[in-house]
Amino acid sequence: MKPIARLVGMSVAVAVGIAASAAAAEPPDLRRGYEVGARLEVALEGRIVERCEIVGGGDVDLGELTGGKEMSTSFGLDCNLPFQIDLRSERGGLAHAVQPQGEGPYAGVLAYDLKVAVPTLQPRGERVVVEGDFSSMELIGVRSISSGEGISAGRGDILLKTRTPPGAGLLAGRYQETLTMTIVPRV
Repeated sequence: MKPIARLVGMSVAVAVGIAASAAAAEPPDLRRGYEVGARLEVALEGRIVERCEIVGGGDVDLGELTGGKEMSTSFGLDCNLPFQIDLRSERGGLAHAVQPQGEGPYAGVLAYDLKVAVPTLQPRGERVVVEGDFSSMELIGVRSISSGEGISAGRGDILLKTRTPPGAGLLAGRYQETLTMTIVPRV
């Protein structure tokens, strides 16, 4: 039984030794060589990666072409810096696939009006929808809408409305148009 008693005695001695060492450590005396009110400066740094993406598009079938026909769609826009959207029409209207000049009294191009609306978040926190209204003929040259100093705040909308066909109407056949939207970030 003596070995057990020795083990217990050693444990107590070690515990007392630790307690004595902890009691000996005192907080520093601020009156002896330490500056009262000293400061610690920590430099912090971060980064937000710039991104500007537009998604959507694809083929849209307008069915039987007539004047006053409307089509709407939306597109995804994620841009965390000010931007501009450039719009361009390839043909200046829905053009006949084979005879865009038409034939006889029948037209080969159906003009349309296009409205693009994009919600933005401006620097002071206000939400503003920026819009652009263009005719298909204006879009042969690039036209743009700008977010000003704002960033994107959701999906954009496109509304297309066909105009009344000129003359005797449209030449029978397939019509096509390519509308290109390009997002241009502004730094």
